[in-house]
Order: sequence, then C-alpha cells, then structure tokens
Amino acid sequence: MAELMTIARPYAEAVFALAKEEQTLAAWSEQLANLAAITNDAAMQDVLNDPSRTEDEILGIYAAVMGEGLTEQGKNLLTAMADNKRLPALSEVAEQFEILKAEEEKRVRATVVSAFDVTDEQKNKLSAALNAKFDAEVEISYEVDPSLVGGIKIKVGDWALDGSALTQLNKLGAAIAQ
Repeated sequence: MAELMTIARPYAEAVFALAKEEQTLAAWSEQLANLAAITNDAAMQDVLNDPSRTEDEILGIYAAVMGEGLTEQGKNLLTAMADNKRLPALSEVAEQFEILKAEEEKRVRATVVSAFDVTDEQKNKLSAALNAKFDAEVEISYEVDPSLVGGIKIKVGDWALDGSALTQLNKLGAAIAQ
C-alpha cells in the first residue's frame, strides 16, 4: 500500500497541477475515478497481470471502455504510466488526486464512530468543532459500533481522536496489569 502511494503521488501531483492550471479539477476527478474503476475490475486485473498483453493492447482496452470520456491528456497519462509499468497504481493516483482536490477546495473528510446513534444536535456541534479545527468544510460520515461501549472515535486523514470507553477500559486494564 505504501509503495503504491509512493508510486502514485508524482502522477497525482502532476495531473493536479495541470487540472488546477486549466481549471478542470472536476473533469479530471471524474476521468480518474472512471480509470480507477476500470483498473479495479477483476477482468482488467487479469489483463494487467497477463505478460503476453502488449502495452498497446492494454491502452486500447482503456480507450475503448472510456470512449469519449478519455481526453488526450488522459491518454498521455495512461501512456506514461504504461511505459513505466505503473498502470496498477491508477486507483491510488485517483485517491491522491482527490486528497489534493479536497485540500484545494478546503474540504476534509472525517469519520465519526460512536457507540450509539448521534443526535442532530451532537452532529451540529461536532461539525462546527471540526470545521473550526481544520479551517475547512468537513464532510462527516457517521458509523455506529456498539463495542465501543460509550464515547466516540474521530478520524480525519492522519489525525485521530479516540475517546471511546472501550479504549479507556483497555488502558485501565493495562495499567492495572503492570
């Protein structure tokens, strides 16, 4: 995973710089999402892993599936990645691009896991607090995990907060065991 991220980052950054310069972030976002979906398809995985397939055959499959949705610059990206045997990293390129796009648009994604359903009032307070903390529009997805016993876990990118009762009980148990 870390290796794919390292491989994908320069491609994502180059595409992002181009998309930003040409003000085509949304179009590139859609194109990369479609290319990633093609790459993740089980049949396409077999094609990518088949040593008898030529680069032109593989690029032809992408072009045929994408049709008019594949721009000339998209073809150039595919060609560059194929030349360097990096096509399997296309999904990660799309993910890295979305992260850069979200940062540019001052949007952040967060996941909140709670032991119980979060009320609308609690959602509003969490949203306001996270928007202020990250100085961005935070898109929050909520999950319920009764095993937490109580409290919440919040994850935003690399930042995490674990205020669950389960974690506190585990820490207490570890302290007692020593």
